[in-house]
Amino acid sequence: MSFRSTSQLLALGTWTVLASSALAQTAPAKPNFPLPNATQQAGINKDNGRHFGDSPADGGPLADASPSTALSPAVTVAAIDKVTKKVADWQLARSQPYWDQIWTSSVMYSGFMAVSDATGDPKYRDAMADMAKGFHYTLRNKIANADDQSIGQTYLELYLEGGKKDPDLITPLRENMDSVIDLPTLKPGDSKIPWWWCDALFMAPPVWARMYAATGEHKYIDYLNLNWQRSYDLLWDKDAHLYARDATFVGKLGPTGKKIFWSRGEGWVLGGLARTLQYLPKDDLRRPFYIQNMKEMAAALAKLQETKGDAAGLWHSSLLDPEDFPLPENSGSALIVFGMAYGVNEGILDRATYMPVIEKGWAGLLHHIYADGRLGDIQQTGAEPTPYYPTSSYNYGVGGFMLAGAELHRMATMGAQTAGHPDQAAVTDPSVYAKIHLPSPANPRLRNLILVGDSTVRNGNGDGAHNQMGWGDELAPYFDTSKINVVNRAIGGRSSRTYITEGHWGETLKLIKRGDVVLFQFGHNDDGPYDDPARARGSIHGVGDETAEIENPIQHRHETVHTFGWYMNKYVEDTKAAGGIPIICSLIPRKTWKDGHIVRQTDTYRGWAKAIADRDHVGYIDLNEIIARKYDALGEAAVEPLFGDPHTHTSAAGAILNAESVVEGLKALPKDPVAKDFSAKGKAIKPYKAN
Repeated sequence: MSFRSTSQLLALGTWTVLASSALAQTAPAKPNFPLPNATQQAGINKDNGRHFGDSPADGGPLADASPSTALSPAVTVAAIDKVTKKVADWQLARSQPYWDQIWTSSVMYSGFMAVSDATGDPKYRDAMADMAKGFHYTLRNKIANADDQSIGQTYLELYLEGGKKDPDLITPLRENMDSVIDLPTLKPGDSKIPWWWCDALFMAPPVWARMYAATGEHKYIDYLNLNWQRSYDLLWDKDAHLYARDATFVGKLGPTGKKIFWSRGEGWVLGGLARTLQYLPKDDLRRPFYIQNMKEMAAALAKLQETKGDAAGLWHSSLLDPEDFPLPENSGSALIVFGMAYGVNEGILDRATYMPVIEKGWAGLLHHIYADGRLGDIQQTGAEPTPYYPTSSYNYGVGGFMLAGAELHRMATMGAQTAGHPDQAAVTDPSVYAKIHLPSPANPRLRNLILVGDSTVRNGNGDGAHNQMGWGDELAPYFDTSKINVVNRAIGGRSSRTYITEGHWGETLKLIKRGDVVLFQFGHNDDGPYDDPARARGSIHGVGDETAEIENPIQHRHETVHTFGWYMNKYVEDTKAAGGIPIICSLIPRKTWKDGHIVRQTDTYRGWAKAIADRDHVGYIDLNEIIARKYDALGEAAVEPLFGDPHTHTSAAGAILNAESVVEGLKALPKDPVAKDFSAKGKAIKPYKAN
């Protein structure tokens, strides 16, 4: 029997008042879970007083207590988003008046960012932007430990979003990190290594990986790799394949004679592995170490998942001692589900093995959500398993739940996108599962250079995640942004057809004013069936007026499908009608070699793009040839790190090379419409010469 409401608790007997303040908690006289002692209760009261959360005697009814509030555990986009947003909305309303820079909040902030990216609801990201601005993007302390650095994950994600890269967002953080980067210990005169407790592996490494993504400076990865190894050497239990919470727990036994492994601590590490691998360079020599660490932890944790009772599908606070800690612990459980889901999504963990574990874990978490959105069974702050109340909910645990929900959203969308496409089981474009926040002009008074295209122009959120970046997010530094806005409106996974039929072109067209320049690049996603049930994005080959009538299985409507050339012509004519200047780019080359040369596109999308440009008398940039020549000159070995996946999507370094190629192509036009808008960096680029 679980204890969730006042009526259940009263049925057990007299309530015991554990503290006299307004923050005091009450508990049943004879519950079936251990009660906090006086010292532990004081810690609970302190957490509640600091607005980390609370643990009321009555949390109200559980969501699954009534058909009207029950939540579906189905791993579908609609079901996952409904649950995740319900919990996120509850947490946002409770926490927004009490933003702070402490680690408990920073984990929640990471969750809000993930939910906004997954669901496309901007309110969570907007709240994070306001929070970060309010703190002037600073940390709690001058010499920051891992907990203090953790808020930097959100600062960096805001910085990387959409390629905006406003230095004000990360300068204080970067200065703070640089002040400790050469310290071998936590701080001057301290004997401890920087990440001496396992929780730190969630708090700090993702910050250092993101700072590398933001700056390109490998010293941040070097620091990450060095100090994770030191933590591993100190805390990793090679028999249990789990981390001790800190050195004082190495070899320490609990009352039953078993080793003490804390589910939240293991959740921190597994979640930290996922958050670090997301931005760690694909070619980093230490990457196999992190992958192996994730595999070993996941295998160990899967064996410790509860199979029965109120905690079914979840993990107990003390992993090896569930009898003394019978309640599930949902901050650890949520982070474990998140880490495993990431591992499956990235092909690190075997899907057949771990999907049942993930599905049971997600269903178990939903069983502990209340009708109003409260997520219960979250242990208060501490360093080891201790008693807590079934109603207890704290912001960091909800942050872990939001990360899990966002990752399951990605899993559900990837499954839908790859249905019937076994060759694409590993989806390489993050934008197929994230609802993209398209930027608007930063300064409405200036001219615009607007980019329209697919993931090779803007990959995912344009933040370098998964080591993939489109050239559009590296183009701005070549322009004087006091003269012209660079607005990257490309969306991954879209074709010349779907960018229009999904309404993105209509929204972009509203931004175009007289004198604006619009670059178009499509062709990577235009091949394929017109009515494919997973994508439905193909266009008819050629540049003629042929059409096909279909019932669109994605949009559930009748549609007339046109040729690639027809769609490209529409972009041109619409842009001209708005007073803008259209320029067509050919698609970039894939990393496909033959006889020591990159294979060029010839008579299909590259040729059709040029045919429309010639027919409509607009500028044409042959990116396929410009970039292919550079790849040929570099050779296969040097080109390899320019890609973040096997053959299509570039890394940040590759995106920079391609952005320079765009500048070369613009300068080679008979009439370059942005000739007066280049920055010093852009002016240094020479025009492309075809011969």
